[in-house]
Amino acid sequence: MNILFKILSVSVLFFISVNCSAWWTGSGKVEGVYSHNGYHVIQTTITDNSCGAAGKFYWPISDPDARDMLSLALTALTTDKDVRVLYNDSQPTCRWSGELSTHLMILK
Repeated sequence: MNILFKILSVSVLFFISVNCSAWWTGSGKVEGVYSHNGYHVIQTTITDNSCGAAGKFYWPISDPDARDMLSLALTALTTDKDVRVLYNDSQPTCRWSGELSTHLMILK
């Protein structure tokens, strides 16, 4: 029973630490999408960003989810849907005053 409790405790601490290192933004509209030097970049109305340009996010085209995220961004742009972006606010990775994004969610 003691071993099970330790395993459960470690698992809970792991999930808490993972969730604390990333931040889902508030929602906003996609206003622009472009690609530059191996990166996809979106400009949004989201006010979050620790890199200087609120609402600007990017991800490398080499990311396994790059095509999916680009598709979501383009869909949100053409349908005027809101999106939310996941980024690591504890260690900002800035490029062109935009924040590195790891996930993108389109909202209804």
